[in-house]
Amino acid sequence: MKSFRKHFIAGNLEDPPNPGSRFYAGISLLILSFFMLAIGILIREHVESPFWKNFILAAFWVSAPLMKITSVAILGKPSYVWIKAKFFRLFARYVKPYHNSRLRYDIGLFLFCLPFVPNYFMAYAPRIFEHDFTFRVIMNICTDVIFITSLFVLGGDFWDKLKALFVFSAKVNFPEDQAEEKKKEAAPDES
Repeated sequence: MKSFRKHFIAGNLEDPPNPGSRFYAGISLLILSFFMLAIGILIREHVESPFWKNFILAAFWVSAPLMKITSVAILGKPSYVWIKAKFFRLFARYVKPYHNSRLRYDIGLFLFCLPFVPNYFMAYAPRIFEHDFTFRVIMNICTDVIFITSLFVLGGDFWDKLKALFVFSAKVNFPEDQAEEKKKEAAPDES
């Protein structure tokens, strides 16, 4: 799986063929399933009988998850592979630059750290925003968007650094350490 992603992002693999009508039918059904409850509520308003009102609402409420499952079955593996390929292409476009400029890295690092400031205020000084729940929700959404954006601004090298946090055997190699090691290797032994 890892090698597939690396080769695909590098552009070494071709896009799989578009699944065609199965893909469009499955996506349409999936999108429609998100509106089933709202449609049921609208139809329910035009019915007189309480039994039929509740029956229509229950039918539309139950049909939404069933439509989601059915849409996944209609999409099938070819659609999954096609969507995955498109996602990797899009993902590679924004994250692939492994060697960022210093300015882009600094901006990304600033954006990465910026969300911590309002979050600390909201956590340790909640009385500042005590009565303004809407402001707190908007602030949380904005800081989450800034944080996620920072990951894309920082680029692929930072994703590797972030991944190394969760790998026990990962080691840090700073450029200064590598330069010193090269000097030691190049210097003749004094024995």
